[in-house]
Amino acid sequence: MTNTAPVKETKAQKIERLKREKNPWEAFNEVREFAREGRASVVPEWASAYFKWWGVYTQGDGVGAVGGKGGEGLATDYFMLRIGIPNGIIRADQLRVIADITKKHARNLADITVRQNIQLHWLTIESLPEIVDALDAIGLSPKGACGDVVRNVTGCPLAGIAHDEILDASQLAVEVAHHLTANPEFYNLPRKFKISISGCPVWCNYPEINDVALTGVRRGDEVGYSLRVGGGLSNEPHLGVRLDAFIKPEQALDVVRRVTEIFRDQQGLRESRDRARLKYLFMREGWTAESFLRELEARLGYKLDPGVDENAPEDILRDHAGIHRQRQDGLSYVGASVLRGRLTGDQLTAAAELAERYGSGELRATVMQNLIFINVPTENAGPLAGEIEKIGLRVEGSTFWRGAIACTGTEFCKLAITETKGFAR
Repeated sequence: MTNTAPVKETKAQKIERLKREKNPWEAFNEVREFAREGRASVVPEWASAYFKWWGVYTQGDGVGAVGGKGGEGLATDYFMLRIGIPNGIIRADQLRVIADITKKHARNLADITVRQNIQLHWLTIESLPEIVDALDAIGLSPKGACGDVVRNVTGCPLAGIAHDEILDASQLAVEVAHHLTANPEFYNLPRKFKISISGCPVWCNYPEINDVALTGVRRGDEVGYSLRVGGGLSNEPHLGVRLDAFIKPEQALDVVRRVTEIFRDQQGLRESRDRARLKYLFMREGWTAESFLRELEARLGYKLDPGVDENAPEDILRDHAGIHRQRQDGLSYVGASVLRGRLTGDQLTAAAELAERYGSGELRATVMQNLIFINVPTENAGPLAGEIEKIGLRVEGSTFWRGAIACTGTEFCKLAITETKGFAR
């Protein structure tokens, strides 16, 4: 009798099995148990997969991908965690809590990410429940910041205040985030799914590189959105495909949900982790803008109006640095450049205090890893800019200060192949 060796699971097969077996959003009590029993109690399934649904990764050893095998480096006993901030909208009281967490648990180090999150490092397993509970108490969460789910929904940080915006899309961005994040219908997508929604005329949210992007457009006296799908960078970069559709504001949530369902239901994308993003429907599966629109309209149950012309922006930096007037009379915003997105907990505390002292106590994180102080009486803008400079940020920064961004790099990331933030500094 011939003994047949069991067939080893591929990486894709393993993660698909783990997702079928458990919705991590419904199992945080297991993390609480790990915290009580210590780092050695963490099982491999959580360390390699389930933690990500809670915005958590195991932290690398500083060497990056080359220190391990299979393109992934070695993990330490520490964790890094992303805090989801839909549309980058954050209040001073929330930022102060994040600052306290940063100083207490993260060695006084925090990074603004290119999806308007704030990311912390050096976290212990014992600290994770305390951190998640503290965030929940202020209306924030790490859920959906990692994993095969809808990631933090990005948008223009000046939504509702920019004098030249086409429409304020921030309420929609937050609504989409709340509708899809931690929704059990969407906990098991083929891969990460990035959404961006904005009415910004300079496209500061970079709609072209998101899985689905709604961008503000005008149709006569009416405002709505154009729709792009299938954008993404990483392996085989691909710009989003614009569909011939004008999305009315009241249709937008339904449209984004149906596009997400299309992605969720593509079983062929689950066969390889390297080719699991929505863009591969266009790059490998033969989909076109026309066939995608037909499938979308079939799921919606109605036809969308034809698209309208849109004007691509000319602003190369696509940011909102410096002092500029708002649409509200007598108010300005002050955009501060944060080199490489890195801040200390002390700087976060100071930023919260400055936002309250000189403005309305509201701030916005940007996809360029910067920070904007909004609703500042115009006469306070200059003094605020001076105080911002004192805490190590730049309001009138150079092109490099404004434009430089940096991923986590080998300092903390197991998938990185080089150091980043140290070089940017």
